[in-house]
Amino acid sequence: IDYEEKQGSSLPVDERFAIWKSSQILMDTPIREGLNLLPMEYVYARKEPTTPGVVIASEFSAVCSILNGALRVNPFDINISTSTIDKALCMDPIEREGRRARDIEFVSNSPSGQWTINVLRDLADATKSRDEADVGVLTDLGEDLIDTTAKFLAKDHEMNFIPLSFDSVVNAYKSTCRRVIIMDFNGTIVIKEPPGKYLKREILGTSGNKPPAAVIQALTSLAMNPMNTIFVVSGDSQDNVMNAIGDIPGVGLAASNGACFTPPLEPGQTLRQWQTFDLGVDWDAVKRVALPVLSKYTARTNGSFVKLTHSSIGWSYYSCDPEWGEMQASHLVLELENELQAFDVRFVTLKGIVEILPRRLNKGLIVKKVLREVAARDGGAGVDFVLCMGDDISDEKMFSAVFSFAAELGEAPKSKPNLMRLQSSVASEIMMMSKPLSEYKNPTNPMFAFTVAVGKKPSHATNYVTDAQDVSTLLVKLTQADSSS
Repeated sequence: IDYEEKQGSSLPVDERFAIWKSSQILMDTPIREGLNLLPMEYVYARKEPTTPGVVIASEFSAVCSILNGALRVNPFDINISTSTIDKALCMDPIEREGRRARDIEFVSNSPSGQWTINVLRDLADATKSRDEADVGVLTDLGEDLIDTTAKFLAKDHEMNFIPLSFDSVVNAYKSTCRRVIIMDFNGTIVIKEPPGKYLKREILGTSGNKPPAAVIQALTSLAMNPMNTIFVVSGDSQDNVMNAIGDIPGVGLAASNGACFTPPLEPGQTLRQWQTFDLGVDWDAVKRVALPVLSKYTARTNGSFVKLTHSSIGWSYYSCDPEWGEMQASHLVLELENELQAFDVRFVTLKGIVEILPRRLNKGLIVKKVLREVAARDGGAGVDFVLCMGDDISDEKMFSAVFSFAAELGEAPKSKPNLMRLQSSVASEIMMMSKPLSEYKNPTNPMFAFTVAVGKKPSHATNYVTDAQDVSTLLVKLTQADSSS
């Protein structure tokens, strides 16, 4: 062990780099500290082709929230600190390289001069915000914030969590012939992983970009049945959705929360034709205002990135330090709200991401469109089976759209949804359609409607399944029902 104590912070840069190059570990364990750039300098000094080192950072330091590849310790806990040193010394090369890869791009693009500029800019922004606070700034995040929805649902004391009966769905499926199956993508047919408290991942919360092989096969089989209309509605971009399931011709796709969509391919068609809703927002103008703000927060939050789709702008902090990411997200929403108040947009905060959306956009729009188009077929024969599945807050609008469709049809679906939970916005939007739903009603055959939340949680859905694996199992059972009939 080579030990030498240095007083102050006047160590010349050439001596520092000599130490960084020769050491396997940098241990930074203050109990109170501002921003210390030395750990980032250490990461930069050991970039390729040098073998990577390991940073051990105190949980009380600012750099702990910046370096995603650092090991985190409480310097007051001697046992944890010693075991972390041992872990760092024994770490295999692959894990070392992985930890360096999480930080090297951010560190390389953040020289000390850039940090100075960012700090001065933040001070100016803070001064501006304080001056605006003196005259009062009113904010309204809208009805789609998670805590607001949760409070609303919590008032419904008699709400019961009812597990979905697969046999009931299969029996209803067998007894019907004009079926619509609509489902979310991530977290519903693609397995979503829960974020750990300090676990950083390179992907946005899912175990891959494509559904499991069993789901692909089931969707392909169900889409081949002419009595079925299958749609997958995703908040992701067109390209990602197309790469994942675009090669299933009989499945309709909707991307960007339903802002753009393509119906199932007709026999003989090989190229999908994407269509869009007119949402009354100049999206290019929104980008010109929002992107500079998002770039500022991306520069100060290691692991964050901007995600652009057709009609949404997302800021993902899923791979950041959780506490730091949430704090930055709360400040971001307030700043965006002030900058974008001239546009008809709303903000949705989900776990790990902040999204800017046109106020009129929600997944319920595409659900209503699909249900109405299927109901109008064959001289207005209607729909006799609806299965709608989703896992997060954005999917609640899909469930409400199904209930609105059933209510206007003039009959209560066999799954007995609580129509009192309908939001007035959904009802008013569906009334904008030209042809009344009563013309589609077939009084001799009732409609079976199943709205299913993936995960046991407060929801407008009438039933729930545990996870995406249950969704896969249900789709396979429906495929088997087709085979046996």
